[in-house]
Amino acid sequence: MEVLRPGQLVRSRAGRDRGSHYLVIKVLGPREVLLSDGRRRPLGKPKKKNVTHLQPYLRCAEIEELIDSQKLTDSQVIKILCELAPQEEEV
Repeated sequence: MEVLRPGQLVRSRAGRDRGSHYLVIKVLGPREVLLSDGRRRPLGKPKKKNVTHLQPYLRCAEIEELIDSQKLTDSQVIKILCELAPQEEEV
């Protein structure tokens, strides 16, 4: 099992939110993390998710200092996700 860290990009593989991209905000333990996308799941109400239901990406943003100082905003999360998440091509 791959270890996730704050700021890492992940995609949901199970549940109603299947296919959605999130940033890992906090690692709760070896099996659970808190996720945010800045819109449906803002920082004030992050999503708790089992890591087996996530597809991790190697892309990561250095946001640990912002999280620790509580200066990370939802708009920053949205911007980071736009930069890190793979863009789907329109046909």
